[in-house]
Amino acid sequence: MSVFEQLQTDQGLQRLRAARRRPVFAVAGAVVALYVLNALLAGEARGFMAVQVAGPLNIGLILSLIQCVTTVLAVWWYTRHARTFLDPDGSRLRARFEKRDNAR
Repeated sequence: MSVFEQLQTDQGLQRLRAARRRPVFAVAGAVVALYVLNALLAGEARGFMAVQVAGPLNIGLILSLIQCVTTVLAVWWYTRHARTFLDPDGSRLRARFEKRDNAR
């Protein structure tokens, strides 16, 4: 059995894949939902989006800025999550299989 085949059936890799996917879908879903809400409001509730809040700022502009900030925060959070939780597990898995490969 090749190293690739062993790696594909390894439980550690399966857990790592699941740990990578789970938060991505949740965070991406929230960011996409905010985008869709902003797009729907811009198309259907123009009067609401045009309400002046402070000077030249209106609700539409504020929601768009919040969307940008939310996207940046989601990317920052996932990078931190990957560095803290996924990278150490991936490094351990890589070291284990490199050790097996070098032993041959």
